[in-house]
Amino acid sequence: MLSLYNTVWHAGLLLALVAWPLLFVLPRRPYRGLRERFGVYPPVLRDSLAGSRPIWVHAASVGEVRSAAALLQCIKARWPERKLLLSTVTATGRQTGWETLPDVDAVTYLPLDLPWLVSGSLRRLRPEVIIVLETEIWPNLIHAAHRLRIPLVVLSGRLSPRGAALFKRFQRLFRPVLERVSAFGMQDDENAARLLDLGVDPARVTVTGSLKHAPHVPAPGPPADLSGFGAGPVVVAGSTHRGEEAVLLDVLPGLRRRFPGLSLILAPRHPERFAEVERLLRQRGLRYHKRSEPKGDPSGEAGVLLLDTLGELPRVYGRADVAFVGGTLVPAGGHNLLEPAHWAKPVLFGPHHANVAAVARALLDGGGGVEVRGPEDLQAEIGGLLEDPARAAAVGRAAARAAAVDEDVLSRSMRLVCRQLPHTASRGALG
Repeated sequence: MLSLYNTVWHAGLLLALVAWPLLFVLPRRPYRGLRERFGVYPPVLRDSLAGSRPIWVHAASVGEVRSAAALLQCIKARWPERKLLLSTVTATGRQTGWETLPDVDAVTYLPLDLPWLVSGSLRRLRPEVIIVLETEIWPNLIHAAHRLRIPLVVLSGRLSPRGAALFKRFQRLFRPVLERVSAFGMQDDENAARLLDLGVDPARVTVTGSLKHAPHVPAPGPPADLSGFGAGPVVVAGSTHRGEEAVLLDVLPGLRRRFPGLSLILAPRHPERFAEVERLLRQRGLRYHKRSEPKGDPSGEAGVLLLDTLGELPRVYGRADVAFVGGTLVPAGGHNLLEPAHWAKPVLFGPHHANVAAVARALLDGGGGVEVRGPEDLQAEIGGLLEDPARAAAVGRAAARAAAVDEDVLSRSMRLVCRQLPHTASRGALG
């Protein structure tokens, strides 16, 4: 099965080489950071890690990078002499790492999961331990780390029912992979149970909690300055996917008739979709303003603010009267529900929240979240909250309680990491 997996990877690589000229006209720029994805690192990165076998933390995208902040700070305080390397999959995650994580010594893209690439990268970068956040299970990376006797730990681990079904279906590929992970620190009992059901040794599975609940995570700062945009109630729709913007824009006219001056702040999840969402706004004849434009909307009549900048969404939630978190009306699994909850805002989300199931459940059980299943639900719930400020405030307070920090998640996570470090402390260069 691993051979088949690698065959598919190599076939994809060959197709990419054939289509190479077309890559330069695609809006998503899949070739961005290609040298690092092929394990070719600039001298400045190698120099920044010189003199120490780094602790390598992998966080796929922006949400995981932000959740890594407290862990990285804790590791640096515990072992100031050790270098910290952060890897990401997305360009936005990489940028967020550089801009917001001062404890990191170097940031790079994760190499493509090809056996010769990951083995070469591990030999060049020589990590002492690899910490993977959430569900980044890359078979060749894990096999190579095991072969080179580099401990690999999963923290904030989660495994959705859909992911568990996929692992079961391809258990001949994934079971040997999971057996080579040194330790799993899962978010909760439910995620741990799914992992155990796949046959993972219970001695290697611990419930450590979610690092998104860790204390001392750097605050996002004051709410974003949105002066010059609207004067009425504000609905923030964050991390939206294709199909969700259309639903939000369908309910906007009715909400604006009911609440004159209402504004919608629309923050697509992926930057490469900014232009697509702008075309959608133009097609519907809606007045809108782009956050990237230097001046606001002096008339205050623009009904939509397109948040086409990076890194601002956590602070923009602070200006919301009601927040909707995307990736949940479409089957994308959902995104960070805690960001608006930390501001004590009522949190709306759709039924597809498998990636954030524990947080969604805590919000629903505590009365801080509302699940909506389509445009009618969305319009009714937003309208009900805006019509009753006292209820909205109570729902927001309940959301903040659900987002309260877990004081012990860092200590539990660090204990798991510490158990791996002694095994590598006396080992020299990799063979």
